[in-house]
Amino acid sequence: MPWSKEVKLLAPSTKLALANSLKKLLQKKFLDDITVKEIVEDCEVNRQTFYYHFQDIYDLLRWYLSHETEQALTDAKNWREGMLAAFRYLQENHVSVYHVYRSSGRDHMDCQFFALSRALVIRLLALYAGDLPLTEADQDFLTDFYMYALSGILVRWISDDMQEDPEVLVGRLERLLEPEIRHAAELFVRPEPEPLP
Repeated sequence: MPWSKEVKLLAPSTKLALANSLKKLLQKKFLDDITVKEIVEDCEVNRQTFYYHFQDIYDLLRWYLSHETEQALTDAKNWREGMLAAFRYLQENHVSVYHVYRSSGRDHMDCQFFALSRALVIRLLALYAGDLPLTEADQDFLTDFYMYALSGILVRWISDDMQEDPEVLVGRLERLLEPEIRHAAELFVRPEPEPLP
């Protein structure tokens, strides 16, 4: 995945260069201990350049996490590959991940887990229930339900020190979700039972 390799600084965008400096610093210390001064010194730009692109370190973190989520999904051919790529990325970058996870930037990481999980669930619903006439409200409900389930698995896995093999976890999710998501969608397109008198 893209985060596992340093982007070569031949002619990168300034935003990506700043994000790479943040990544390098996250390998050494907690997000809360990193300053804008350290980022700009590592990146060899001035503070004005930083604040031209980002409001603060958390804004930079949000951009970088969003960029990486998009990259992961672009490379994935299906939802399973996307989920597996997310687990592997977290595992390969466990030091940086923990330095964000155990800081005040944790909310931004959680938001990215939601975004990643939501995108994967949308793919799942389209693949296994795309032919069903779900209302927009029902589709949103199902997407949110499974989004929270997937992101919850990611968060629990991180809090358990990433002990379980990602292949095993994704295999379990696959066995559960692929048949279940179709069944759940079918339940939502059936007429609701008449209320009892």
